[in-house]
Amino acid sequence: MGTLTRFVLLACFTLAATHADAQTLSIQGDRFAVDGVPKFLTFISYYGGMGAPDVAADFRFMRSRGFDGIRLWPNLSTGPQLPNGDGSLRPDVLSRLLFILDRARDERIIVDVTFTAEHIGGMTAAGARNEIVATAAALKPYRNVLIDIQNERNIYGPGGRGLAANDVASILAGIKAIDPDRIVTASNSPIETDASTAAFARDVGLDVVAYHDPRGRFWYERDVIQSMVGTLKTSGRPVYLQEPMTTRDSRFAYPSHDRSEYFEKAIANSKLAGAAAWCFHTDVAIDFREGPALLEDRLRALPEPEWTFVDWLLPRVVLRASNGVNYLTAETGGGGEVHADRPAAGAWETFRVLVPAGGPMVSGDRVAFATSDGAHYLQAINGGGATLRATGTSVGPWETFVVEREDGGVVWRGDSMSLRANTTPWYVIAESGGGRNVNVNSTNRGPWETFTVTFVQP
Repeated sequence: MGTLTRFVLLACFTLAATHADAQTLSIQGDRFAVDGVPKFLTFISYYGGMGAPDVAADFRFMRSRGFDGIRLWPNLSTGPQLPNGDGSLRPDVLSRLLFILDRARDERIIVDVTFTAEHIGGMTAAGARNEIVATAAALKPYRNVLIDIQNERNIYGPGGRGLAANDVASILAGIKAIDPDRIVTASNSPIETDASTAAFARDVGLDVVAYHDPRGRFWYERDVIQSMVGTLKTSGRPVYLQEPMTTRDSRFAYPSHDRSEYFEKAIANSKLAGAAAWCFHTDVAIDFREGPALLEDRLRALPEPEWTFVDWLLPRVVLRASNGVNYLTAETGGGGEVHADRPAAGAWETFRVLVPAGGPMVSGDRVAFATSDGAHYLQAINGGGATLRATGTSVGPWETFVVEREDGGVVWRGDSMSLRANTTPWYVIAESGGGRNVNVNSTNRGPWETFTVTFVQP
């Protein structure tokens, strides 16, 4: 038994004992599920993470801002590269990869491990298979990982050429022989159509169809995304929009990519179209050898579209009553009564919206509202039929509300919406349309049960 083989087996046995309660990614129909619960997943590009100085801090930041996962390239030359030219793994770099996955586990981050054979000199299709199958063996204890056999396999791969379908199938078979439950894809660039990409995933037997956007001028519009996702869903697999429009690219000029609103619309329309996951594709984390050490600082340095999008992703909102004057407030910032009698919005009137189904808030979502003290949630006393208070200390049935927007779809800045208490017929009502108490005892959805939403920066 070789040194690397012993290292991999020891890592697997050790991690199997310590990671029994780790986050689990699975597939339910055409959706991803986390720990058995279906969820729309939001990723962020973190290609150069192998060289990132503080992945733990980066992951904590991502989680705090609503990202579910990262896309990591272990072969990228801006950090330590995982394989040798023949596909054998470098033990020290494998240790680095496992360290990153440990930190991801700690922060409950999903990791898309994407291989890029073109970045390794002398790599062949056989070498790529050696690398990926050996890595799959080492990663077996990590159930929060999906594997992309080759980034844009139809144009990139060993020697800078595409990876043929039979090579993808061979690598897939090798992974499944070691780990039958591992979620595996092989992404396609838009040189392939969405229809041929769907057929490729189905014919090869991939678990997920991963497609990279054609990046036209109206790439973010609902009809464009619905058409693309609808075609990809004919594969019968979850649709992972792994590389939509990039926020910036030094090699190519793209349209409609310089404002956050484009990306906001894109992720929201992707969720509405039935995609399973979407990635915020930014190049700020490609190379950590120069520049700020932390991902947060890199994003903050770019107000549009990066930082504005990050601010928007995990929304903080204020809710104005229908009289147009008063705002909903959690007295003392939470832990007590709720009124709709404030003429201005401040900290007590600001709520963080949690969407367990993932992604932006859309009509029909079940959501929870965290108060500004960080310890409480809005709660329909007795589950509805009584008052609204800010006394919940965790998210349960009484702290869950269904968002209803008259025309359906995404809840945007300035939109009006109503809140129904979970599975009940009871709506949240600002008595007299504002200026008084707030209850959850109305069975009609009228003006007093309607609130205008304003998104605020943290």
